[in-house]
Amino acid sequence: MPNSPGPFGPGPAPGPIAPTHRPRWLLVLSAVTLMQGGMLLVSGLGDLRNPTSVPANLVMPQPLAPDQEALARELLDVNKTILERHAHAIRVRAAASMALALLLLYSAAAALSRDRHGRAATLTAAWLGIAYQLGSLPVTIPIAADYAVSSAPIFARAVASDLPELIADAGAAAAGGAPGGAVTGAGVDGGAAAVPAPAAPSAEPPLRPEAVAAFMHKVFIGAPIVTAILGIFSSLLLITYFGGRRGRALYGLPPRRSLPSR
Repeated sequence: MPNSPGPFGPGPAPGPIAPTHRPRWLLVLSAVTLMQGGMLLVSGLGDLRNPTSVPANLVMPQPLAPDQEALARELLDVNKTILERHAHAIRVRAAASMALALLLLYSAAAALSRDRHGRAATLTAAWLGIAYQLGSLPVTIPIAADYAVSSAPIFARAVASDLPELIADAGAAAAGGAPGGAVTGAGVDGGAAAVPAPAAPSAEPPLRPEAVAAFMHKVFIGAPIVTAILGIFSSLLLITYFGGRRGRALYGLPPRRSLPSR
């Protein structure tokens, strides 16, 4: 029965209907949602089971020189210590990521199967995804800050060990391959006069540990912020398409009424 007008205006708007087709934007966004949900589920399961496990990208796949291996060992020890310090917060975040992952996977499956509740599930997952990204920052930023402070002396030693070779190579290149040599030229009176070669520019002073620490702090603090921005951007894409004109038309909903201008 069609909605009849009541005492306070027309009746409730009809609910969503099952889509009759799957447009390209729905396929692309649903595939992205599936991948995002799968990655969140895998990472959440790993962090919930063992929050102090060393990430795979910190494990060296090939043998290193003794000094490089010692630095890598120190970085792994620092990483494990920091993860143990924040183990409870990592587990809480892992549980939230698993809940969000299950909702993302359900919303993608509902959208791909043309379920009439796919739009509502996707919009719910998108808004919860924004809340998850913002709520993750109080967990990830302190971990990144601790790692930046603890690993800065190790990176400073690594930079200092490679810096003398770089300075020597730069000085030899600036002096034309013959540092301190002399070039002969003709004087005013026709005699040969020795013209000293220009002195090599003075080498830059070695990087201070404070400068390395400041740089590492910016890098490690920026990483979780960039990750959160990308996650929020993907959620906003879902809200724009599923909550906008395309999504409402696909699920048989009337367009939004514009507010009357005064």
